[in-house]
Amino acid sequence: MKKIMWLDQTLNIAIRQQFAAQKLVDFVGVLTALGIQQAVIHLDEWQCDRPELAEVQTQIKLYGLLNLLGCELSLAERAGIKQVVLVCDATNQVEFGTRLREVMKEACTLGLVVSLFVEGIDVLTVEALSGLIASIKQYPIAAVIYQDRTGKGNPFALFDQITLLKSSLACPIGISAGNAYGLATANTLAALKAGATQVVESVGGIGGYAPWEEVLLAARQLLEINTKLPPKLAIGCHQIYSMLGLTVPVNKAIIGPAIFAHESGLHVDGITKAPKLYEPFAPELVGLSRQLIVGKHSGTAALRTKFAAWGICLEEDESKHLLAAVRALAVRKKTAISDDELRRLYLSG
Repeated sequence: MKKIMWLDQTLNIAIRQQFAAQKLVDFVGVLTALGIQQAVIHLDEWQCDRPELAEVQTQIKLYGLLNLLGCELSLAERAGIKQVVLVCDATNQVEFGTRLREVMKEACTLGLVVSLFVEGIDVLTVEALSGLIASIKQYPIAAVIYQDRTGKGNPFALFDQITLLKSSLACPIGISAGNAYGLATANTLAALKAGATQVVESVGGIGGYAPWEEVLLAARQLLEINTKLPPKLAIGCHQIYSMLGLTVPVNKAIIGPAIFAHESGLHVDGITKAPKLYEPFAPELVGLSRQLIVGKHSGTAALRTKFAAWGICLEEDESKHLLAAVRALAVRKKTAISDDELRRLYLSG
């Protein structure tokens, strides 16, 4: 059965924010608790800030990212990293071939394991792509990762390109999809369907990558890939956001605090009777819970469900009378009403 290797980019944000050593270790602890075991760090950025990585590497496996042109492999050695990922431009094959030969010779001397992030595959002719593949085959490359940094790729073309790479190369194939046009999740799923097994992502899509939690759940629900979900996925993602000084958008897919909030009368009635018709997965699957919001769009079904959870059985006439008061208050406030306000309305008769 296919196993996905997650190559996380979230750690770079922490390095960029110059986290102190212990905070960086704590940050990695949250990532690993979520099940993320590998992270890619930009070695040029690390060189500027130079956080201590020794304790970090006892928790998570690090890959050092460098540009093929003008890269300093010695940075990986200084960071204590044995796996490097080289960003390559596939459109300049003469430069690519020459530089790759030089770098692979040096990497062999330093005992480094090399993977490639290849950009520009989407614009290559079949002949040019064949030449690129032939160049890669000359070396012991650990993995080839299709990089769509601009985010302009589409799932249909990307599926074909990943399929060709998968059938032509013996090493694992990966995908790094940019999210500038909101296609990172769709493109990543297309790559997985075509046989990719490595995914470059970040928690919440922070930094413009494929949102880890979206791909994780979609691979499980849609592609039937046996991905392991942490029991408190949403809480862990919220911790990552908080440590980076960010707030999770209320309607963020998978982890947003309001994605299981229901207010409309018919909707609430339906959700209490057949939740699978309204929710693509149970909120408990990601560590969230269903919320019934009481406001101007609510109906008697929402009120009866709310009060039943509190051990109070509302009669039909009671619920209709209370609903009128609820709607009036919600209109005056111009927002939903709280549980305390609802209880006070009930007690006031």
